[in-house]
Amino acid sequence: MMKAAITFIILISSIITSYTQKEVKNENKTLASQQPPPLPEAKWLDSGKVKLAIDTTLTHKKGAFECDSVIIVDYNGAFGEHTYLPLNDKGQWIATIKKTKRLLEDQLNFIQIIFGSKSSFKNPKMVFCYEPRIGLIYYRNNKVIAQSAVCLSCCRMESTAKLGSGDNYASYNTETNEKIAKFYDQLNLQ
Repeated sequence: MMKAAITFIILISSIITSYTQKEVKNENKTLASQQPPPLPEAKWLDSGKVKLAIDTTLTHKKGAFECDSVIIVDYNGAFGEHTYLPLNDKGQWIATIKKTKRLLEDQLNFIQIIFGSKSSFKNPKMVFCYEPRIGLIYYRNNKVIAQSAVCLSCCRMESTAKLGSGDNYASYNTETNEKIAKFYDQLNLQ
């Protein structure tokens, strides 16, 4: 009788173990199917690499820095929680650029005044979406010396050259946002 009881206990134990293992496998499958899809990643173009000579000592303040030309781009620089400037550190363009335009000298001067002015950053609008849609690439001697990105939705910008706030990444005020939006609309990039 004792032998039969032990055999019965072993049989019940193995059934419970088998059931538990199946339950764990099913639970893992359920959890895996409930995981959010992976975040999209930025894609970079292999063609058209540019020479980078990013100078982090540049500043938009006080008359700005000298450059031969500036290209403004309409692009998407936000991928999930990550944001990107129009060029990566290998000199590759982000694949989301829709339109580009070379700025005239007076347009560049306008941008330098806005980006370099302390008043642009006084009483900033504090919204934290930061999804850059406007990029600026500054050239000197056929090399990129600086680049900037702007999000009109949340009034934030970043630049490899120091901004009027003294930082490389800062929020700006509503008045500045209106000026940048009007300037951008006049370029007909959208």
